[in-house]
Amino acid sequence: MGHQPLAAGSRVKRLLTHDDPLVAAAAFLAVLLASNQPVYPLYVWLIAGEGAGRAAIVLAAVPVFLAVPLVARASGKAARALLPIAGILNTLLASWVMGPEAGLAAFFIPCAALGAVLFRRTERRAMIAIVAVSAAAWLLSETFAPGPFSPEAYASLRRMNALSAIALCGLIGWLTPPEPLPAPLPPPA
Repeated sequence: MGHQPLAAGSRVKRLLTHDDPLVAAAAFLAVLLASNQPVYPLYVWLIAGEGAGRAAIVLAAVPVFLAVPLVARASGKAARALLPIAGILNTLLASWVMGPEAGLAAFFIPCAALGAVLFRRTERRAMIAIVAVSAAAWLLSETFAPGPFSPEAYASLRRMNALSAIALCGLIGWLTPPEPLPAPLPPPA
Protein backbone atom coordinates (compact mmCIF):
# COMPACT_ATOMS: atom_id res chain seq x y z
CA MET A 1 0.00 0.00 0.00
CA GLY A 2 1.97 2.98 -1.21
CA HIS A 3 5.50 3.82 -0.17
CA GLN A 4 6.92 1.65 2.61
CA PRO A 5 9.37 3.44 4.89
CA LEU A 6 12.86 1.97 4.92
CA ALA A 7 14.02 0.32 8.10
CA ALA A 8 16.47 2.47 10.06
CA GLY A 9 19.33 0.09 9.26
CA SER A 10 18.62 0.31 5.54
CA ARG A 11 18.56 4.12 5.68
CA VAL A 12 21.89 4.24 7.49
CA LYS A 13 23.43 1.73 5.09
CA ARG A 14 22.23 3.77 2.11
CA LEU A 15 23.59 6.95 3.68
CA LEU A 16 27.03 5.38 4.24
CA THR A 17 27.24 3.78 0.80
CA HIS A 18 28.97 5.71 -1.95
CA ASP A 19 30.51 4.88 -5.32
CA ASP A 20 33.77 6.50 -4.21
CA PRO A 21 35.37 4.29 -1.54
CA LEU A 22 37.14 7.32 0.00
CA VAL A 23 33.81 9.10 0.47
CA ALA A 24 32.29 5.92 1.93
CA ALA A 25 35.22 5.66 4.37
CA ALA A 26 34.83 9.34 5.35
CA ALA A 27 31.09 8.88 5.92
CA PHE A 28 31.60 5.79 8.06
CA LEU A 29 34.37 7.40 10.12
CA ALA A 30 32.27 10.53 10.62
CA VAL A 31 29.32 8.55 11.98
CA LEU A 32 31.66 6.53 14.18
CA LEU A 33 33.22 9.73 15.57
CA ALA A 34 29.79 11.29 16.12
CA SER A 35 28.68 8.23 18.08
CA ASN A 36 31.82 8.36 20.25
CA GLN A 37 31.49 12.03 21.28
CA PRO A 38 28.75 11.48 23.90
CA VAL A 39 30.93 8.89 25.65
CA TYR A 40 34.01 11.15 25.97
CA PRO A 41 32.71 13.08 29.02
CA LEU A 42 32.13 9.76 30.78
CA TYR A 43 35.73 8.69 30.02
CA VAL A 44 37.01 11.98 31.44
CA TRP A 45 34.94 11.60 34.60
CA LEU A 46 36.05 7.98 35.11
CA ILE A 47 39.72 8.82 34.57
CA ALA A 48 40.00 12.26 36.18
CA GLY A 49 37.15 12.01 38.69
CA GLU A 50 35.83 15.35 37.45
CA GLY A 51 35.50 17.45 34.31
CA ALA A 52 32.65 15.67 32.54
CA GLY A 53 30.85 19.00 32.17
CA ARG A 54 33.91 20.60 30.56
CA ALA A 55 34.42 17.59 28.31
CA ALA A 56 30.81 17.80 27.12
CA ILE A 57 31.94 20.58 24.76
CA VAL A 58 32.78 17.80 22.28
CA LEU A 59 29.03 17.27 21.82
CA ALA A 60 29.02 20.44 19.70
CA ALA A 61 30.83 18.46 16.97
CA VAL A 62 28.21 15.71 16.70
CA PRO A 63 26.00 17.50 14.13
CA VAL A 64 29.04 18.45 12.06
CA PHE A 65 30.30 14.85 11.98
CA LEU A 66 26.79 13.64 11.11
CA ALA A 67 26.63 16.16 8.27
CA VAL A 68 29.51 14.42 6.45
CA PRO A 69 27.37 11.62 4.90
CA LEU A 70 24.69 14.16 4.00
CA VAL A 71 27.20 16.49 2.34
CA ALA A 72 28.57 13.45 0.47
CA ARG A 73 25.30 13.20 -1.46
CA ALA A 74 26.04 16.59 -3.04
CA SER A 75 29.85 16.59 -3.12
CA GLY A 76 32.17 13.77 -2.23
CA LYS A 77 35.20 16.06 -2.13
CA ALA A 78 33.43 18.49 0.22
CA ALA A 79 32.50 15.59 2.52
CA ARG A 80 36.08 14.30 2.51
CA ALA A 81 37.28 17.80 3.48
CA LEU A 82 34.57 18.33 6.09
CA LEU A 83 35.59 15.31 8.16
CA PRO A 84 39.15 16.40 9.02
CA ILE A 85 38.06 20.04 9.35
CA ALA A 86 35.39 18.97 11.86
CA GLY A 87 38.02 16.95 13.71
CA ILE A 88 40.42 19.91 13.81
CA LEU A 89 37.76 22.28 15.12
CA ASN A 90 36.53 19.73 17.67
CA THR A 91 40.07 19.15 18.92
CA LEU A 92 40.80 22.89 19.14
CA LEU A 93 37.62 23.54 21.11
CA ALA A 94 38.16 20.60 23.47
CA SER A 95 41.82 21.58 24.00
CA TRP A 96 40.81 25.13 24.81
CA VAL A 97 38.29 23.94 27.43
CA MET A 98 40.33 21.08 28.91
CA GLY A 99 43.77 22.71 28.71
CA PRO A 100 46.75 21.65 26.61
CA GLU A 101 47.96 19.35 29.39
CA ALA A 102 45.11 16.94 28.60
CA GLY A 103 46.98 15.84 25.49
CA LEU A 104 44.06 16.34 23.14
CA ALA A 105 46.50 17.77 20.60
CA ALA A 106 47.35 14.14 19.78
CA PHE A 107 44.08 14.10 17.80
CA PHE A 108 45.58 16.53 15.29
CA ILE A 109 47.62 13.56 14.04
CA PRO A 110 44.56 11.56 12.89
CA CYS A 111 43.18 14.81 11.41
CA ALA A 112 46.36 15.17 9.35
CA ALA A 113 46.18 11.46 8.47
CA LEU A 114 42.63 11.98 7.18
CA GLY A 115 43.91 14.81 5.02
CA ALA A 116 46.65 12.56 3.70
CA VAL A 117 44.51 9.52 2.88
CA LEU A 118 41.12 10.97 1.88
CA PHE A 119 42.52 12.91 -1.07
CA ARG A 120 44.02 11.55 -4.26
CA ARG A 121 47.37 12.55 -5.72
CA THR A 122 45.48 14.79 -8.15
CA GLU A 123 44.01 16.62 -5.13
CA ARG A 124 47.34 17.47 -3.50
CA ARG A 125 46.33 21.04 -2.67
CA ALA A 126 43.48 19.87 -0.47
CA MET A 127 45.74 17.22 1.06
CA ILE A 128 48.50 19.70 1.88
CA ALA A 129 46.00 22.26 3.20
CA ILE A 130 44.43 19.80 5.66
CA VAL A 131 47.83 18.60 6.88
CA ALA A 132 49.09 22.19 7.24
CA VAL A 133 45.96 23.31 9.11
CA SER A 134 46.33 20.31 11.44
CA ALA A 135 49.91 21.34 12.23
CA ALA A 136 48.95 25.01 12.71
CA ALA A 137 46.07 24.01 15.00
CA TRP A 138 48.47 21.91 17.08
CA LEU A 139 50.75 24.91 17.53
CA LEU A 140 47.80 27.15 18.40
CA SER A 141 46.50 24.69 20.99
CA GLU A 142 49.84 24.84 22.80
CA THR A 143 49.14 28.52 23.59
CA PHE A 144 45.90 27.82 25.47
CA ALA A 145 45.70 28.54 29.19
CA PRO A 146 46.25 25.65 31.60
CA GLY A 147 43.21 23.69 32.58
CA PRO A 148 41.73 22.85 35.97
CA PHE A 149 42.90 19.28 36.55
CA SER A 150 45.53 17.91 38.90
CA PRO A 151 48.87 16.75 37.46
CA GLU A 152 47.85 13.14 38.12
CA ALA A 153 44.53 13.56 36.33
CA TYR A 154 46.29 15.22 33.39
CA ALA A 155 48.76 12.34 33.15
CA SER A 156 45.85 9.88 32.91
CA LEU A 157 43.99 12.05 30.39
CA ARG A 158 47.13 12.40 28.23
CA ARG A 159 47.55 8.61 28.20
CA MET A 160 43.91 8.02 27.29
CA ASN A 161 43.93 10.66 24.54
CA ALA A 162 47.23 9.47 23.08
CA LEU A 163 46.07 5.85 22.97
CA SER A 164 42.74 6.91 21.45
CA ALA A 165 44.50 8.97 18.77
CA ILE A 166 46.77 6.02 17.94
CA ALA A 167 43.78 3.70 17.68
CA LEU A 168 42.00 6.21 15.45
CA CYS A 169 45.03 6.35 13.12
CA GLY A 170 44.93 2.55 12.86
CA LEU A 171 41.22 2.63 12.08
CA ILE A 172 41.75 5.30 9.41
CA GLY A 173 44.42 3.14 7.78
CA TRP A 174 42.23 0.06 7.95
CA LEU A 175 39.14 1.72 6.46
CA THR A 176 40.67 3.78 3.65
CA PRO A 177 41.54 1.95 0.45
CA PRO A 178 45.06 2.48 -0.83
CA GLU A 179 45.50 4.44 -4.02
CA PRO A 180 47.53 2.53 -6.63
CA LEU A 181 51.08 3.79 -6.95
CA PRO A 182 52.04 5.42 -10.23
CA ALA A 183 53.98 3.31 -12.72
CA PRO A 184 57.74 3.42 -12.12
CA LEU A 185 59.88 5.43 -14.47
CA PRO A 186 61.65 3.43 -17.18
CA PRO A 187 65.38 2.87 -16.64
CA PRO A 188 67.66 5.40 -18.34
CA ALA A 189 68.84 4.44 -21.81
